[in-house]
Amino acid sequence: MNIKKCLFFALSAFAASALFAEIKLPRVFSDDMVFQRQKPVKIWGTAEPGADVKVEFAGNSGSAKAGKDGKWSLFLGAMEASAEPREMRISENGKPAKTVKNILVGEVWILGGQSNMEMQYSWRNLKPDGNPLIRYFANSSPVLSETPLSETSASSGWRRAEGDDLRKFSMVGYGFAQRLARDLGIPVGLVFTARGGTAMETWIPFGAMDGSEYLKSRREEYFKSLPAWKNGGYEKAAKAHREKMAKHKAAVEKAKKEKKCPPSMSWSETVAPVPETPFFALRTPAIHWNGKVAPLAGYSARGFLWYQGESNAGDSRDLFVETFKILVDSWRDAWKDQSMPWISVELASYVHGKDWGAVREAQRAAAASVGNSYIASSADTGEDKDIHPADKGPISERLERIAMRRVYGAKDVADMSPEFSGAEFKKGGALVKFGPFGGKLEGRGEPRGFELKIGGKWVEAKPEIKGGSSVWAASPDGAAEPEGVRYLWKSWAKPDAWLYTSDGLPAFGFSKE
Repeated sequence: MNIKKCLFFALSAFAASALFAEIKLPRVFSDDMVFQRQKPVKIWGTAEPGADVKVEFAGNSGSAKAGKDGKWSLFLGAMEASAEPREMRISENGKPAKTVKNILVGEVWILGGQSNMEMQYSWRNLKPDGNPLIRYFANSSPVLSETPLSETSASSGWRRAEGDDLRKFSMVGYGFAQRLARDLGIPVGLVFTARGGTAMETWIPFGAMDGSEYLKSRREEYFKSLPAWKNGGYEKAAKAHREKMAKHKAAVEKAKKEKKCPPSMSWSETVAPVPETPFFALRTPAIHWNGKVAPLAGYSARGFLWYQGESNAGDSRDLFVETFKILVDSWRDAWKDQSMPWISVELASYVHGKDWGAVREAQRAAAASVGNSYIASSADTGEDKDIHPADKGPISERLERIAMRRVYGAKDVADMSPEFSGAEFKKGGALVKFGPFGGKLEGRGEPRGFELKIGGKWVEAKPEIKGGSSVWAASPDGAAEPEGVRYLWKSWAKPDAWLYTSDGLPAFGFSKE
């Protein structure tokens, strides 16, 4: 073999080795990221099999040896918060391999749920103020997968809270971060992984479904139907959907020409089939977990913010609670920390919600079913005919209050909305008691929102605050003894929200018979 050929093969071998051996990090470890303070920080990636990997950051270091598959992971020791932009350097077999720049250290929260967590400022053409202390990991692309992925979508990455990027931030999440950064005086990182229209079961890994007969049946149904879907079923369904949409479009155009009311189609009917599932993707078990959460699982964070419930509004109370508990346990398992705080949001008011008073009660029961779990009230917010209300400010504030009190130990912060604790039915009305909440009850505007069940029918009551923690709900005639009492037990409850604490937190709705 001549010298040129030897040189060619040597260079080719070197190039192939360099390509294979390159240190690779998931996109969540990239410029502008935020590390969680006061907790060990997990770092992971791939390298040449057997390679010695070392990670250094701010005088902190960790080492690992890549496995046969090239995968490695390690922990950096816990560190204190810092707004100073610093670099993380990674070496492979003693040689510099990768540098990640402009890293801050502070508080990191994971954002999950459906469209009201996803709702961006751009949806209402709003732009909030920037904040140099806040960073946002945008993981918005819908990624579905039959199996857990190791990487987020190509469009995902960390964004600074500045410029046009702000318009694409979660309104609830960023409002929370603004308040938290202000009150703690340190950087805040938000890791977004939500998608509109999704049900809880699509965010639960297949392996966690054994504790529920319902979830096990959904899992079995999925895998039983998948082979036929992959073997021509998807193509057939996709063609039928295209034809249906074309027919609908033609019908709409025809109606407009004839100046008639065009035919309508529900939003779910417009959703096209996808190769990953023979079922409605937003309710298919596990596929959103696999595509959007699995790649992030273990990223060191303080806790989770969860805004979801609309897509499980048809579930029974028991099923809602069961599914929620499995969801929370599975996410905490994936982060290997069963003590991570979980803060939820109840559904805001909406005219077209179906029995949302009961759904909110199921959400509160679900939140109470697991430890270190809390829920923010929101029935006094919302827009009558828009399921995506813009008044997210009060919700962000209440989430941050809960975090400050329950997670960061700020004892002077009031965070508890009054919850029903009991009722005494007497001639002329019902005495409704509320559990410990701090402060005293106050009414806003004309007394309203309470109803009594008299003679099998619900009628408007006349509420009056008694003693700072109870409400006397009087019957209209002042004489009848009621069989039940309720407050804000309706989907569109905002106009009737009357009862608050002296610290400005609204009472949760309830129904007692």
